[in-house]
Amino acid sequence: MWSSLWTQWMDFWQEPGSIPLQQLRERHEYPESRYVDIDGMQVHYRDVGSGPVLLCLHGIFSSCHTWEGWSDELKPDFRVISIDCPNFGLTGPHPQGMREHLYSDFIGQFLDALNIERCHVAGNSLGGWMAWEFAARFPQRVDKIILLDSAGFFFVPPPILIFMGLPLMGWVSSHLALPRMMVRAIVRSTYAQPERLQHVVAERYFELLMRSGNRSAAANVLAFVRNRGGFNHKQLQQVSAPVCVMWGEQDEWIPPSHVAKFQLALPQAEVLRYSDCGHLPMEELPQQSAKDARRFLLQQ
Repeated sequence: MWSSLWTQWMDFWQEPGSIPLQQLRERHEYPESRYVDIDGMQVHYRDVGSGPVLLCLHGIFSSCHTWEGWSDELKPDFRVISIDCPNFGLTGPHPQGMREHLYSDFIGQFLDALNIERCHVAGNSLGGWMAWEFAARFPQRVDKIILLDSAGFFFVPPPILIFMGLPLMGWVSSHLALPRMMVRAIVRSTYAQPERLQHVVAERYFELLMRSGNRSAAANVLAFVRNRGGFNHKQLQQVSAPVCVMWGEQDEWIPPSHVAKFQLALPQAEVLRYSDCGHLPMEELPQQSAKDARRFLLQQ
């Protein structure tokens, strides 16, 4: 009996349900997967195609895989690099946790490591914030920006984000075995047409969240945003690069009304709306949104 209780206690402290990193790599690496050492992290990224560089940044709970459709569609014209950003995916937790400018500093380090001076940047949701903050702080390194259902202004997030951003929830969430069906329901809520969500995609979201440290790391990111009361959208005024704002009209995470806010802050922005799409245009409508991205990026 005592042995059983001890085993249960140790499992509780060792992140129940966590999946070994090597196993996750075997399941979710691409043939084009690469790794680069930054701040002690083995940063996972996919690098396909040739031409002008398009750097793609994912949102909360996500990974480079969300850009799979874009990578395949755009690689004839661009070198498409999609990253598992720190605190997510195969990259896992950042040793500094979360701090001001962590992601925009990281993007600069990543580009330096790959000897890339300038590039286009696309970002979805939290990755949109990463993209425009980087462009605001380092305008000399950004050619054009695509923001897809981007974070930037205050909104009431889905309950799961509120829950995970509460004090101590990083610790709690990492010591609870999250049900697969709960994670699947969360991902389904980002789609306008949930039947478009493939089972393999939903499983990938779940499994990468089960990487050791990712649950508490994601909670730390959410707590950071909560503690600051959102995002420093005043930095948007420092973005000088051409911008394309893409938005799913059925987004239940960040309301489509935010398009007007971005237009006000970024008067140079072109806006594209998708009536039959939710929070992830590059994932739910990959061909259409990639076609629009190609046109925007190649136009003079």
